[in-house]
Amino acid sequence: MPRSSRKRLSTEMADSLPLPKRTRRQPSSDDIAIDHDDLCHICHMLLHRPVLTTCRHTFCESCMAHWADVSINTQMTTLGLDVDEPLLLPPNEIETRCPMCRTLTIAKLDADRESALRDRYSSAYDSRQQEYEDAARDETGAFVEPLTLFVGNEHKLLRTNDSESRNNNHEWAFFVRPSRTDIIEEVQIFLHPTFRNPKVVVQHPPYQIRRIGWGIFTIYANVILKAGYSWVSSEAEDTADGGVKGKLPLEWTLDFRGRGSQGRLRLKVRKEKDNQEEEDQRQGERSRRLWLEQRRRDPDYVPPASPTS
Repeated sequence: MPRSSRKRLSTEMADSLPLPKRTRRQPSSDDIAIDHDDLCHICHMLLHRPVLTTCRHTFCESCMAHWADVSINTQMTTLGLDVDEPLLLPPNEIETRCPMCRTLTIAKLDADRESALRDRYSSAYDSRQQEYEDAARDETGAFVEPLTLFVGNEHKLLRTNDSESRNNNHEWAFFVRPSRTDIIEEVQIFLHPTFRNPKVVVQHPPYQIRRIGWGIFTIYANVILKAGYSWVSSEAEDTADGGVKGKLPLEWTLDFRGRGSQGRLRLKVRKEKDNQEEEDQRQGERSRRLWLEQRRRDPDYVPPASPTS
């Protein structure tokens, strides 16, 4: 596709993005014209708390954060297995695909640009700040925090004889590794229907299953948060027991190349009430009691190889 067409397509996608709720102020007679370069490409208003991406595009901080929350699967970054620490981005950084050029990028607050905008458009910027505060008051007041999640699989080739290519010659382990396990209620894993137990529910970390097989397929998983937490994502769903936005659907196609691979997702969760940690601790005790029960209900479980094997 020609570059001009790609740019036009990305701009159209940014234009169609549903925006956070705002109340627009009517322009007054003393407003000065705002330069086109000082408008956000998403909301088409004066930049507010501008963030600059590594690909050199600038957006409102809230618009970029909202864009990052729209689609989790398109934001997944594929990594090697050596990256095994689910580190968090600093609170003022956003990792996503750029709405303009679609490249993976990190957006950081541009303090110098913000200061220049305040000086040049003092009245208009004050109005944008008021809109931001009004929108914040419309929210529930719940605390939102970042969470990094890795999903992927490890792989080990057991046989190399081509005549046995249809036999079980691949040992693999599918995993979901969140940066916080204390707020995870369970991970529901859905395997190919040919498995004796195609649905496995893991209620205690590590959230993984290990199998031996001969071919790749797509694994589906639901990451369920504990009561009092919800996913900040348009792709989140309500849980079976009525938890609003408590379920995050994921999918991963097994990778039998080398040691396997994993994808990384930068996500957000909302804590709905105070003292949630105390309730989490009580639920944690219940989860530990269910650990042995989980293994009993998983007849296809293959224990990890010992370090000496």
